Amino acid sequence: MEYLLQERFSHYFSKEYPIFYRNKIQKGNIKDGKYYYRNAIDNALKSNQIKAVGCIINYIVQFQNDFASSYMFIKNFPTLIEKGVEVSELLNSSVF
Repeated sequence: MEYLLQERFSHYFSKEYPIFYRNKIQKGNIKDGKYYYRNAIDNALKSNQIKAVGCIINYIVQFQNDFASSYMFIKNFPTLIEKGVEVSELLNSSVF
């Protein structure tokens, strides 16, 4: 994660085409119509990949600095603080 989000690749990043977003995932049978949302931060936290979460947050603050990105943090923000992830840049950005 750290390698892919390095500054030298920043010319590939843009606000128009975000890399990180919420995915709508089917829950159970298609006929049930139930679903839930997940994103890369949820997956990294579930696997206890704290450094990857920090890299993702740095990317979001730098390249997806918009209120639309705040939806990725609705459910996992307390977990970020609990696990000691640095969130000061996130709180000072336009995401919140």
